Amino acid sequence: MKITKLSFISILAVLAAIIILPSCGSDSEFDSSGEGRGGSMARFTFLKGYLYIVDETSLKTFDISNPENPSLLGTEEVGAGVETIFPYENYLFLGTQWGMKIYSVENGPTPNFLSDFEHSFSCDPVVVSNSIAYVTLRSGTTCQTGEDRMEVLDVSDLRNPRLLTTIDMQNPHGLSVSDTVLFVCEGDFGFKVFNIKDRANPELISHYDSIPSYDVITNYGRKELIITGKDGIFQYDYSNPYELKKLSQILSFQENE
Repeated sequence: MKITKLSFISILAVLAAIIILPSCGSDSEFDSSGEGRGGSMARFTFLKGYLYIVDETSLKTFDISNPENPSLLGTEEVGAGVETIFPYENYLFLGTQWGMKIYSVENGPTPNFLSDFEHSFSCDPVVVSNSIAYVTLRSGTTCQTGEDRMEVLDVSDLRNPRLLTTIDMQNPHGLSVSDTVLFVCEGDFGFKVFNIKDRANPELISHYDSIPSYDVITNYGRKELIITGKDGIFQYDYSNPYELKKLSQILSFQENE
């Protein structure tokens, strides 16, 4: 499927719809507890019926029980260089240019700081699964001195994250976990799939260098991926993670010229 003359703004609008619309369907990634799932590069997330938004230095909490009139409950100053936010159980994981920060919302909507894990200056989203955090660090426009690698952290003790291993990467961006499979976007260098049956030691099983990718969202129920990149938005079937099957695409403006 090829749609012509889509502008970048249109792509963002479609992506937003893809992320938001599932809240109305049976395959929703927004369940009744109010959890939601966006890409790992997102600056907002839903957890326990509340909306959390990060900007460069703060974390804002919104009550969205009345969707027509969301209200700001509070703002936490979280330090400089905040880039992404990811929900996991009763916790919020913030990716920053200086490391990973963990906040608890276990006892109410107001986030309580638990810990942080520092690394060298880099751009870095984070995802978490089964008490293991996967953090990608990359060089780039705002992170010229950054390194390109993935860090694997044990976060079973949320107040004391522990580095398990590091994996060299080319220019990693967003990532996503689905059961025992880890997907990592490598920017212009493609898209990688890791086997994480041994969660502390990801094993690379596929590298698709023809898929430039910035971020990825998994739909575990349907074994489908939504991948965004400079060429547009793509949907893949990953029933066989060793061989992704493209289902559809919306090409970017440049690709439609």
